[in-house]
Amino acid sequence: MRLTPGSRIGRFEIIGPLGAGGMGEVYHARDPRLDRHVAIKVLPTGQATDPGALARFEHEALSVAKLSHPNILAIHEFGRDGETVFVVTELVDGETLRARLAGGPLPPRRAVACALQIARGMAAAHSRGIVHRDLKPENVMVTRDDQVKILDFGLAKSVAPMEAEVTQGVGAATDAGIVVGTVGYMAPEQVRGHAIDHRTDMFSFGAMLHEMLCGVRAFKGETAADTMTAVLTREPRELDVERLAISPGLDRIVRRCLEKTPELRFQSANDLAFALETLSTASASTSAAVPAADLPRRSPAVWLPWTVAAIAVAGALSSWWLRPVPQAPEPPRHFFTRITEAAGEETSPDLAPDGSTVAYSVRVNGSWDIYTQRVGGRKAAAILNDPQRDEAGPAFSPDGLLIAFHESDTLGGIFVAGATGESVRRITDAGFDPAWSPDGNQIAFTTEEIVDPSSRQDESTLYVVALGGGVPRKLVDEDAVQPSWSPSGERIVFWSNIAGQRDIYTVAAGGGGRVALTNDPALDWSPAWSPDGRFVYFSSDRGGAMNLWRVSVDQSSGRARGAPEPVTVGVPAAAALSRFSKDGSRLVFRSRIGSINPVAIPFDPANLRAGAPSLLDTRNIIRVPSDVSPDGKQVAYSSIGERQEDLFIGSAREIRQVTDDPSRDRAPIFTPDGRSLVFYSNRDGKWGAWSVGIDGGNLRKIEGATLGTIYPQISPKGDAIAYSGDTGRGVFLLPLQSKPGSTETQLPRTQTEGRHFVPTGWSPDGSRLTGQLLSDAGRPSGVGVYDLRTLTLTMAATDATYAVKWLADSRRVIYFTKNGAELVVLDTSTSKRTVVDVHLPGPSTSDMFAISPDNRTIYYGAARAEADIWIVERK
Repeated sequence: MRLTPGSRIGRFEIIGPLGAGGMGEVYHARDPRLDRHVAIKVLPTGQATDPGALARFEHEALSVAKLSHPNILAIHEFGRDGETVFVVTELVDGETLRARLAGGPLPPRRAVACALQIARGMAAAHSRGIVHRDLKPENVMVTRDDQVKILDFGLAKSVAPMEAEVTQGVGAATDAGIVVGTVGYMAPEQVRGHAIDHRTDMFSFGAMLHEMLCGVRAFKGETAADTMTAVLTREPRELDVERLAISPGLDRIVRRCLEKTPELRFQSANDLAFALETLSTASASTSAAVPAADLPRRSPAVWLPWTVAAIAVAGALSSWWLRPVPQAPEPPRHFFTRITEAAGEETSPDLAPDGSTVAYSVRVNGSWDIYTQRVGGRKAAAILNDPQRDEAGPAFSPDGLLIAFHESDTLGGIFVAGATGESVRRITDAGFDPAWSPDGNQIAFTTEEIVDPSSRQDESTLYVVALGGGVPRKLVDEDAVQPSWSPSGERIVFWSNIAGQRDIYTVAAGGGGRVALTNDPALDWSPAWSPDGRFVYFSSDRGGAMNLWRVSVDQSSGRARGAPEPVTVGVPAAAALSRFSKDGSRLVFRSRIGSINPVAIPFDPANLRAGAPSLLDTRNIIRVPSDVSPDGKQVAYSSIGERQEDLFIGSAREIRQVTDDPSRDRAPIFTPDGRSLVFYSNRDGKWGAWSVGIDGGNLRKIEGATLGTIYPQISPKGDAIAYSGDTGRGVFLLPLQSKPGSTETQLPRTQTEGRHFVPTGWSPDGSRLTGQLLSDAGRPSGVGVYDLRTLTLTMAATDATYAVKWLADSRRVIYFTKNGAELVVLDTSTSKRTVVDVHLPGPSTSDMFAISPDNRTIYYGAARAEADIWIVERK
């Protein structure tokens, strides 16, 4: 049915045609009821009379209509007018990506910006189980202000038969043996007529991105059959990286999307978007090294001060500053070089004293190993990869002949090996983060491994041990982690966590009182002494994002000689873990970007089966779910790890803020009446229990806890809370309706086999607590169940986990383990351990998760992260 201007379909007035395709004709129309302009897609007559095609079309239209995403064309309604079936959508003022590409390839930066929006739209649809099946430039609109809209999401797979550019698509749904799509953009499994899933769209996306970058299709033959053969058997056309000024990282993203095997592609559009975000934080096109502005050179006798020189760095730094020096000849140039670009996280870098080699930790096949790589080289070599242990935290000796590292397990342990990994020997039975003394005769270390500076609770001790071994010597009584020795050997710098405030301190190498270098609410961590001894560099969120800072220090007294000053500023990628070459001409650091997004998992508690997870928010944010309201309608979240850690509650699709201030508010749980949240916070200077109304009002401290509070759990009756002390030691009960002046009761026997119990759940029948077991080093080492009737603790499992929740039967518990990759249900009566089969879109964050009162939905935080190693050098 062809519509003419001035005619009507339903209540809509036709203004004129917009285009036509296999899915029907599209018209510009006006909705008189709302006085808005819309687009109307009319289903071909043949399809409108096919009940099966019509049902599929309507089902997919309604599914997409439920999506509300800025990068997916909004569907307003589905209608009929006599025999005519149509869909009403938003009207986009722009042109198709195909029309945009008619003028040639897009600049890399613009191509990445466009691709990132497409990936975000894909992620939103895939989270609802909707696959496009026909992504191509014709199905992407670009508005005048460069906003991207994906057309026909979910509709292409519902219409049969359909015409495409040079295809004969003859099918409708996701069934094997049916081919739907456009030749040149179809994945191999589509060409073969095999079953498809969301990874099929990844291939089509890769073909589009390839074309956006070079203007030529990745696969094209003289005939449709030739093109299909190319998709099945040939590699995509090479991208001329140098001519097109495309970064190697972007080239790898394209190639990964175009893998023939679905398992080798990105496994989720969120991961794809995240990889593109990493590129787009600064630039998608970059050479191996990016020169900064010309800066004045100091005398050769003076170490290079790493300060301000405004520069954009691909995916890592925003600016760098250097103080100008008068009468300086020959201005130097400073180069930023990304050393690693592999997927995942490369971390804990260290430079050999001569600055020629970088050592770093990386997880390979589930195990942490240590690799080295020449600066300027591209090939990394594993030097420590014992399959029986996790090796991490490499540190070169002052002469560069040895490398110290720690074993990344519950107790740790300091080891020393040759610089290429030979002759490994153990120095201590426990400990992490080794730091060499300047003479190479001693190693400083601490008793807690730092994975996330924002979430640690335990106390760590700083020790020094001789290189030959022996009894370690304790240096300071208070908490201390991540040490770094001063060049003179007089002092050691470290950071400490006191009631949630993380500051930098120094202590004499012989022991004694500590001296504060910072003392404010900012999260300060990962200190490193500069080679000339004049500065301590550290990472801090004091500027709003995690960047490198420095403070001038008197090396003898360890006292600050001024206020901290920024080294890098204003970037979403967190710069941390900096280390120097011996002469200070090179600095290595880790750049990391990450988020924690809430995910809902349908769950059957009777059969222990999980459905497909649904991502609730795709933004680059941190929202960690910790509880569900008694009526099952609201979820409580915290933003642990962000500069401002606040509380949020919301439904599956809308989250609103409850607290909004500089305090660190964590792990909220609903009171039994659903009107308030109980949580822990450092808002009065130390960790304590607080409550607040779900509307943000009636904020008050829960008085009576004398030793601090973390992870408060409220009883089913709402008359008491159970919690651990703020160091993760001891478990306490505190009546909520207590008289003024009353305090908590400490529970007996809350340790077992050297592990400390931290409750994270109270059984619905009120009789037992469950939670994590922590080792002395603060590492998760098991699942505990505490019986409040017999006052006894049982180690129910040895799985490493941070949070354990009860199911409604008060018999079984549920938790994530194996770094969030495995979901386990444990029967505490029979000890039966069941691993639930579920494909998670990202590892569960290690802190908290939530389960609805009826146990039908699990909410967890899917962690996404990319971290690379960078070098800054003066030339």
